[in-house]
Amino acid sequence: MTDSDRETVDPADRETLRRHLERFAGAGSVAERDDGALVAQFRGVTHVTVLPDGRVETGMPLHEFAGRPDRLVFDHEAGELRAERGDEVSYTFRRP
Repeated sequence: MTDSDRETVDPADRETLRRHLERFAGAGSVAERDDGALVAQFRGVTHVTVLPDGRVETGMPLHEFAGRPDRLVFDHEAGELRAERGDEVSYTFRRP
């Protein structure tokens, strides 16, 4: 794995976040809503949404996550996105 396959992103860094969401979800799969939220849409109800205040909401069949992480860690090779806040919270979203 190279450094470009795994990168930590500040949820407030919208430009970098969008670039990594597009790489993670695929070209044309990321949209910006009127409220400024970036939404990576996968098939069905599966999605990753990052609001302008840094709050992350995900949805997948059988589970979801909502919280405000300090950082997002993209592992493009493994197809994973981790939302982390200190030692308290670590949620892993796996690309379907």
